[in-house]
Amino acid sequence: MNDLIAVGVDAGGTATVAALSRGGRLQSTARGGPANPSSLGTFAAAAEIAAAVREVTAGATAHALFVAAAGAGRDSAREDLLASLRLTFPQIRHVAVEDDTRVALRAALPDGPGIAIIAGTGSVAYAENGPTRVRIGGSGYVLGDEGSAFAIGLAAVRMLARVYDGRATADETTEFVARAFDALDRDALLDAVYGAPMDVPRIAALAPNVLALAGKGDRTSTKIVQTAAQDLGELARAAARQSGMQEASPTVVFAGGLLRENSLLSFLLETRITNEIPGAAVMHLRDEPARAALRFAEALL
Repeated sequence: MNDLIAVGVDAGGTATVAALSRGGRLQSTARGGPANPSSLGTFAAAAEIAAAVREVTAGATAHALFVAAAGAGRDSAREDLLASLRLTFPQIRHVAVEDDTRVALRAALPDGPGIAIIAGTGSVAYAENGPTRVRIGGSGYVLGDEGSAFAIGLAAVRMLARVYDGRATADETTEFVARAFDALDRDALLDAVYGAPMDVPRIAALAPNVLALAGKGDRTSTKIVQTAAQDLGELARAAARQSGMQEASPTVVFAGGLLRENSLLSFLLETRITNEIPGAAVMHLRDEPARAALRFAEALL
């Protein structure tokens, strides 16, 4: 038992992180590119995950592999990704794939009723209350992902477009976006956005700077963050209502890259949740998602 190797993978819209333990002791981690099967397709996502697994195992054979994948909320996406990974790693006896929402909740709250709000490249809320499981949002950058890093970044890009149209005044936020996209005029901005397939990670990568500017009081960034907090709060309320926890003083877990550190966004969202869901208590997921996935992999053993 002491020699059994487990690998947990956090496959997100921005990056993939794999963690390996031997005999229950963390030994190594590896990092790769985005691996969301909904936005990249199953083949590309599986290839990115496989590359991270190969790097972290360094030639050793794992006994269990657990992948928490953003974009695997749909049964078809999850099953296709699982089938692809089993074909890639036939020597791994235990392989499992789940949406990243349940992992986020149970990493912070091992059991009992609770709600997880995940805001990373995308956004989603997940709630468990006894046998009831509810998933709200997570519809991707076209149909949803309100309050996510992509939504925040896109709002900033749209403000730059308004500046170039003469409908808004340039400020620190729009000047930052212009530099990030090397888009010093309207045509350059349109070329950057439409000249290739939609680059979701690139737009989402703007969000940390928008949060930082909001923390400094920049008006444009502050308004964008206020809207994001409102949208994420709506996800939390819907999850509480549909899972029967609206009046049950639920524990709400903040997870995902946008909510890992304290910011104006996390402050506004926590205030909204505690005001609108009676008795709600907020927990911040401090553990790395890959470590949480690793614990699920160890449980497979």
